[in-house]
Amino acid sequence: MTTAYSAMMTPGMESALEPALKLLADHLIALDKRLHDARPSYVVIGAGVSATVAIQAFYYLLDLRKRCRTKGALWLFFESVKALPIVKGLIAAERGKMIAEMDADMSKKLAKEPPRLTSLPAKGMSVDAVLVEAAQRKRKDLEWTPTGSLMSGAVYMADDAHFKMLSSVYSSFAHSNPLHGDAFPAVVRMENEVVNMTATMLGCSPGGPNPNVCGLMTSGGTESILTAIRATRDYSRDVRGIKAPEMIVAISAHAAVYKAADYFGIELVRVGVDENFRMDINAVRRAVNGNTILIYASTPGYPHGAVDDIQALAAIAKRRKCCLHVDACLGGFVLPFASSIKPFDFRVDGVTSMSVDTHKYGLAQKGSSVVLYNSAALRQYQYTAVMDWSGGLYISPSQAGSRSGGLIAQTWAALMRMGREGYQRVADDVIAGANELRAGLSEIDGLKVLGEDVSMVVAWGSSDPSLNIYTVNDVMVKKGWHLSVLQAPPALHMCLTSANVASVRQLCVDLAIAVKETRALGKGKVDGGKAPIYGLAGGLPDRGTVGDILKDVQDLMLKHV
Repeated sequence: MTTAYSAMMTPGMESALEPALKLLADHLIALDKRLHDARPSYVVIGAGVSATVAIQAFYYLLDLRKRCRTKGALWLFFESVKALPIVKGLIAAERGKMIAEMDADMSKKLAKEPPRLTSLPAKGMSVDAVLVEAAQRKRKDLEWTPTGSLMSGAVYMADDAHFKMLSSVYSSFAHSNPLHGDAFPAVVRMENEVVNMTATMLGCSPGGPNPNVCGLMTSGGTESILTAIRATRDYSRDVRGIKAPEMIVAISAHAAVYKAADYFGIELVRVGVDENFRMDINAVRRAVNGNTILIYASTPGYPHGAVDDIQALAAIAKRRKCCLHVDACLGGFVLPFASSIKPFDFRVDGVTSMSVDTHKYGLAQKGSSVVLYNSAALRQYQYTAVMDWSGGLYISPSQAGSRSGGLIAQTWAALMRMGREGYQRVADDVIAGANELRAGLSEIDGLKVLGEDVSMVVAWGSSDPSLNIYTVNDVMVKKGWHLSVLQAPPALHMCLTSANVASVRQLCVDLAIAVKETRALGKGKVDGGKAPIYGLAGGLPDRGTVGDILKDVQDLMLKHV
């Protein structure tokens, strides 16, 4: 024993380690005695099984740590409790009861005319008959008017002549497809010009830090965000050797980041926001590590209209050698013309990609967005090249293969018609409307404006604990308004556009009345209102169950159309 113990010691070993090493030596000697008469094959098999079990346990704990980090310890607790048969049964019963009530309510509201089609008509209809049928169905939709909209966001243009021009240009190029650029060079050139015009507006200049900005058009903000994140993942894997990618996002980041994390196998690291709902810079500093491929910032964030500090985030990204994506889907065509906003685009060294929607404040029709990169080297990771297909050599620059040349052409037409002067005018109107709404809200007893950034989004919550902001929304729905509903904290917002900015004064008047009517209801609710559902979703700590309910509701929405 003394010999074995002495062999383990080194001349420089501190005396404090001697008791522990002696204990270890004693255990090793005891183990040798127990295995002295064991068959060698048993020892090998036992060691292998033990090692396998230990490795599996190690990876299980790593996976558990990862899920706790992304979803929280509370999620782990509820997942464990929900696995119990009695709890699982109770949750299923309550969930089924809630969905059955919603199903019955939606069934009452289901339009009976025209009857729902379930198969192809036996015989094709005439052109006139199809047009009549389409017009009949369109009457069910919210009617678009150039001004006076009561809807948050959604409708951005307030110029009937502009709308008709876009429709005309679209129809002229509806047959074209940029995938076949040799046959349709016009739309390929138009796409290139849309990208160049957008890049220049967002800080690309020969003397700036990012003189080689490039990009492509996509079908919308979500695709632009997904495309940029996927390209960044592949770039980081090849250039930095990152095989376990992580992406840092604020809790207010657009929901598309959750899709990207799910689709592309990226760990989502969520950080909080400050008192003005901007991404918490100190939390980002703590979260970034060697596996971070991307910091995701918003200008502005959808919920509260907060503009993240891009300069501070870019400094972190440069220092840690990771990428920085700026989501400017909402703000891309407004904030460049707002003098109160600090640089947030490619004027800032460290910004590597951006997403900006041309079908919002770019005033193109739906199905149009732009993704931008600070270099062609990063953009190439968006491409898909197939070398060994029997159909020939294949290269596609985007997730979609065929794309609508009509959408590209009408986007080009929108930018050409508006010009810098036109977008400046829209930005001035929207910012003035936001200031007017913020001032009006501050005069309504019981409401408070959230955040201090003045952008196109104005959010407000309740300053009175007894005032249910979701019931206020139900009252506003009865008055014809379609506001956006937020959670954590409970709030509403209005996204101001050219189509609804003239309605700001009426919004303030109706909100003041709605607050009084909500107080008169006490703990009552509006018939057919959604306040109980929002209250349940906000108050239920088990977010997994909330997600399951949302999936059931989505099924109902697809069913009852």
